[in-house]
Amino acid sequence: MGALFGQVVNRSPETQFIFSLVQLLLAGLSLLVLLRQLRTARADETETSDSRLLLGLLLLALQFGLHAWYFGLGFFFHQELVWPGIERLAHGLGACGFLVIATTFISAPQGRKAEFVQCSIGACLALAGVLVIDILVPWPALSFGEHSVAMVFSDALILIVAATVPAVVLLVKRNDWRAHAVVLACLIVVFLLHLGSLFVWPRFEILAWGAEQLALVVLLLALAWAVGEHSRDLLDRVFVRLNLTFIVLASLILLVTTGMEKLQYLRLAEERSMDLAEFLRGHVIYYRARGETLDVMFRRPDVLRRVVVEFGTLPELREVRVSLDGRSMSFRYSPDGEVTEDVMPIAQRNAAEREAGPGDSFRMIELPIETGADPGNRVDLVGTMDYVNAYIGRYIILIYSLFTFMVGLATAVIGIIITDAERQRRRQYAELQETHQRLAQAAKLASIGELAGGMAHEINTPMTSILSLATHLTEARAVASLTPDQRKSLDVMATQAQRASRIVGNLLTFARQSRLELSRVDVGELLEMAIGLVHYRLDHGTVRIDREIDENLPFVLADAGRVTEVFVNLLNNAIDAMPTGGTLVVRACVKRDGQTRIRVEVTDTGCGISPDDLPRIFDPFFTTKQPGHGTGLGLSISHSIVKDHGGEIWVKSSPGAGATLVVTLPTGGEVT
Repeated sequence: MGALFGQVVNRSPETQFIFSLVQLLLAGLSLLVLLRQLRTARADETETSDSRLLLGLLLLALQFGLHAWYFGLGFFFHQELVWPGIERLAHGLGACGFLVIATTFISAPQGRKAEFVQCSIGACLALAGVLVIDILVPWPALSFGEHSVAMVFSDALILIVAATVPAVVLLVKRNDWRAHAVVLACLIVVFLLHLGSLFVWPRFEILAWGAEQLALVVLLLALAWAVGEHSRDLLDRVFVRLNLTFIVLASLILLVTTGMEKLQYLRLAEERSMDLAEFLRGHVIYYRARGETLDVMFRRPDVLRRVVVEFGTLPELREVRVSLDGRSMSFRYSPDGEVTEDVMPIAQRNAAEREAGPGDSFRMIELPIETGADPGNRVDLVGTMDYVNAYIGRYIILIYSLFTFMVGLATAVIGIIITDAERQRRRQYAELQETHQRLAQAAKLASIGELAGGMAHEINTPMTSILSLATHLTEARAVASLTPDQRKSLDVMATQAQRASRIVGNLLTFARQSRLELSRVDVGELLEMAIGLVHYRLDHGTVRIDREIDENLPFVLADAGRVTEVFVNLLNNAIDAMPTGGTLVVRACVKRDGQTRIRVEVTDTGCGISPDDLPRIFDPFFTTKQPGHGTGLGLSISHSIVKDHGGEIWVKSSPGAGATLVVTLPTGGEVT
């Protein structure tokens, strides 16, 4: 397990590429979700803060993209960039990005927002200027690391800001202060590890680097999670969670499997090179006992033949080295098939190795010539990582391609499901709103009905007395002694008293105070009767009536007088809607949709009903007619009568296209 952990955090090219790719994906995920949020909510109060966060994430994405490109170029194509400022450029992008992100968590003081923004921008520009100068001017690196003075200064500045901001966050405690605190805590840990890696012992440097990379991944995970949870769109939250799961699983699989593959490859290479190492050690011990030097030993034909043969047998073998008594002799095999040899002191060779670095080579086996003797006397076989790197590279591409396909497919399926669910939710919400309006309408009609019933009873008695007295006076003998104006006033009094009495009667009908007198009636006959009652209004010839009444309509159990009153109200409203003439169509037919019903339609070619008035046409006392031409109770009473008979009544209309009032009555005689 320890060997596997060492392979995972060994700072090899593939490990650095995987970490850079993971960090790029996490920053890109946050950037993508944030762009979508800004596009859909530009007028939000947090737009300025999100814009700064967007800038910080963009700078981080550039840093991680530059790292991934640099390490990927060396890992996949065995090419290295010779520009020495690339590390400083990547560090500058990351430093500016983290500083901008840290400032997004600070709220501007009351009334000093402009000054605060100017100070923040000035600090970021100053840091960017220092880092640009650091890139252009080849300052010497500090003696304890590869960092320049400007790089250490920027790291310390960000650490101070990141350590100060949590106090502000905890003091203000906004709704999302916990997510901010987690991100800032991870930021502090990252830069503590980053600065601490400059002062650790060389043997712990790789471990500190691995801890820094893991802390940076956790920071980006927390940031992406906070950005996703901040969204009000369910699809954003699901998209972030799904991609975070994908990135974490794919990265863990890659790190573990590449470490295992390398470890297995190194062990296998050690086993395959053991025979050659033992052969060389045995020859060195034998010829050393005979007093031969290292140069003479390796010029023997059997030794040279074995070394050349093993270069062809072991494809990863690149160098055979034997160190003995302060001297080191090596055979190197170049990619073009040429074998070269050199002899030099051990100290000089060790210095050259430290200066060149490990590169893509690894020590296949290190075998001491004599146990317990000088440890410098040994046989070393050095191999290349090209073969295992090519295999690991294909594995990385395969894993990320498969996971990308899977997460794309899962995102598409979940997106379709969520979109459909969102559509259904909106439709159900619209239906709920419509049902709520209908319930409110019914409750309003019920309340007005109760009020109308009480008012009708209270008004009916005095109105009856007034009407009786007015009628008596108009018929009395004393009328002869009245002047013409007085007789005219008395007639008006009687007429208006009768009108008021009719209104009171309508109110009583609307309030359901009268009992229904049910009988089997023919709807067609009731329609003809209603048409006859309003026929006097058609004598002028401006309104033509068309009948489309089916023959042999089934009987319904209803109150003939009340249903006729409904039809008369509908016909009168249709005629009133066509003051300049038109066509009035009366239809009656049977509809069988689970229950047999009589459907009556009264259609006019008038001006229609505006959408604003449609929800109110059945409200009591609501009318669009001129004052004195209607009470606004006709459709309300009709609505109540139809409901009492277990039927339905509704209207279909659009401005300028006429209106159609529809009434359905059950043939089974269901009465509420």
